[in-house]
Amino acid sequence: MKTALVSWLAQPRPDWVTTKMQALDCDFVERDCQTSDQAMKLAADADIIWVMGGWTGITADMLPSFKNCGAIIRSGSGTDNIPVDAASELGIMVCNTPGATAIPVAEHAVALMLAVAREIPKWNQAVKNGQWNLDHPTPVRRMNTATAGLIGFGAIARNVALRLAPFNMNIIAHDPVVDPDLMRSLNVEPVTLEQLYAQSDYISIHCPLLDSTHHLIDEAALRRMKSTAVLVNTARGPIVDTQALAKALTEGWIWGAGIDVLETEPADPNDPLLKLDNAILTAHVAGYHATMFDTFWNLSIEIVADLIAGRQPVSVVNAHLKPRWSLTPR
Repeated sequence: MKTALVSWLAQPRPDWVTTKMQALDCDFVERDCQTSDQAMKLAADADIIWVMGGWTGITADMLPSFKNCGAIIRSGSGTDNIPVDAASELGIMVCNTPGATAIPVAEHAVALMLAVAREIPKWNQAVKNGQWNLDHPTPVRRMNTATAGLIGFGAIARNVALRLAPFNMNIIAHDPVVDPDLMRSLNVEPVTLEQLYAQSDYISIHCPLLDSTHHLIDEAALRRMKSTAVLVNTARGPIVDTQALAKALTEGWIWGAGIDVLETEPADPNDPLLKLDNAILTAHVAGYHATMFDTFWNLSIEIVADLIAGRQPVSVVNAHLKPRWSLTPR
C-alpha cells in the first residue's frame, strides 16, 4: 500500500515518524503541501491519504481522481476539513484520532463550567486589584444536583459525563446516532434536543461540525434555554451563532458561556463576545497537552498499520459506508 502524508501544517514532524512508516510494509511519501495541486501530485496513486491537522487542501472535487484511495486519515478529532460525504459516496473511509485529545477536551469543558459557575476570572482579577469583599458575594452557581446536557455523545462527551458524575449532577444527552441503551448504561438519560434545551443548567457541545449542525445553537435555540443556563463549546465555533450568543448573554436569555472555539479564529477584534464579562474565552486549546502531537502521530501510524493488515481502524467517522476495501472487524 502507498501512503501519502500530504500536510502537517508546519508542525515539526519528528524523524521517528518516517522511521516507523518505513518499517511498515508500505510505500511512504510525504510533503507538507501548501496547495491542493501539490497534494494531487503527491497522492495521485496513493492507497491512503494522510492529513495531519486541519489543512483544507483535500477537496471533494479531487476525490474521484484518487482511484486507488480507500482511506483518508485525519490526525485529530474534527473532520470538518475533510469532504466526508463525498468520500463516503466513493467508498473511501475517513479515519481520525479522537483518543489523542478526548480526555483533555473533556477536562477543559468541565473547567469552563466551573470557571463560569464560580466566576473564577472575576474573583482572580478582584484579588489582584486589591479587593477582598466577601460581604456581598456575587450569585455564583452550584453544580451539585444541577442538570448537565451534552449535545453529542462521542468519546469526549462520555469523558465529560464521567467527570461530572462526582458532582452529583443529573446528566442528559442528545445524539441521534448513539444507542440510547448505551447512554443509559453510563447513567446518562437520552433526550430530544428540545428537552435538553429546556431542562439543562449546563449545556456542553460535543457534536461534529456538519451542514446540519452549522449554527445549531442559534437565536431560537438560545431562547429555549433556561435564563440560568451556562453554555460551553469546546467542539467547533460555527456550531454556535456568535451574534445570537452575544445577544443572549447581553439580554439575559442565558446566564453565561465558556467558549474555546470561535466562528472566526484567531478571534476577530470586533467579536462581541470579547467584551462580555459573562463569557469566558480560551484560544482553541482544550485538546492541548504536552504529548498531544506525538500521540497524533502514533495513533495515525497505528491506523496505517491496521489498514495494511486488513483490520478496521479504531475510529472511522463514516462507518456506514460501503468501503472499497474489505476489512476485518475489530
